[in-house]
Amino acid sequence: MKLKLSFFLLFASLALVAQKKKNGSIFIDHPAIDVIHSLHDAMNANDSLALDKILSDNFKLVGGESMDPDAEPQTKAEFIQTVANLHSNSRYFSVKHTDNGYPDAVEYSDDAFGNGTWVYSWEYWTAVGATTGIDYSQPRHAQYVVNKKNEIAYARVYFNQFPYSETWKSQNEMSDGRIYSHHGNINTVRKFIKALQFDDDENLFVDFDENVRIDGLFNEWDNDPLSLDDFKAGIKDFKSNYTIVSMNNVWIKFFEFEAQRDYVQSWWRVGVIRKSDNKELVFPIMFNHSFNDDGTIVRHFEAWNPEML
Repeated sequence: MKLKLSFFLLFASLALVAQKKKNGSIFIDHPAIDVIHSLHDAMNANDSLALDKILSDNFKLVGGESMDPDAEPQTKAEFIQTVANLHSNSRYFSVKHTDNGYPDAVEYSDDAFGNGTWVYSWEYWTAVGATTGIDYSQPRHAQYVVNKKNEIAYARVYFNQFPYSETWKSQNEMSDGRIYSHHGNINTVRKFIKALQFDDDENLFVDFDENVRIDGLFNEWDNDPLSLDDFKAGIKDFKSNYTIVSMNNVWIKFFEFEAQRDYVQSWWRVGVIRKSDNKELVFPIMFNHSFNDDGTIVRHFEAWNPEML
């Protein structure tokens, strides 16, 4: 009897959890969605008269990512001015629904949401700063409330504000570290290059970390970096076909950054003899070398054109 009763209670509790309560209807086509399309058209055309008709007099816009509960919403007049500023201060401005998403209109039954139709919109925002070149383009999510007069009364938008914070910084000159013409890390790169030129295999990789990342334009972007053993094999293969005659430095600097990994960038004029026909060839090559705190090379990047050989 106790077992049967327990089973009945379990079944009853599952049935209770599984109950559903409808709180409105969702539409893929709806006049409120048409209003949002009209909003986009008016924004893209910088049509202040159309915006004035589309937005209700008590329109409010809030940033969904804001952490400030007391933040003042943007008013109708402020929003229309913002659109005008976007056209004045940026290029290529447009806003549209995304290709891989679509807006939904929701008519809620709940009295708390019954003052209008909610439209949940997935949008793509395009804009590039006219004076800074900063690209603000990004997907964003917007929630709108369209009242019974087919006016937008409320909007909440979610987007990445980081590019906009860069705008203020780009109005001023800001340093991000130092550039050295002479440095211990520069000496390390020079020693590597000269060991490569003079076939000094004993000292060639003495300053490389065993887990160094080897990469360059020779590697596809989505491929993993080469290992040190792969790099050694590649150099051996190159030298089986070419004799390095000279590696003359054109430019070399050490960049010590505040916000990213430091590196030495260097440009070299390389002279080789192709063994198959003894032809002399010259080509430029660029290296970036990053270091750990011990001065050991942890990343090697190179860029040169193999077609010149």
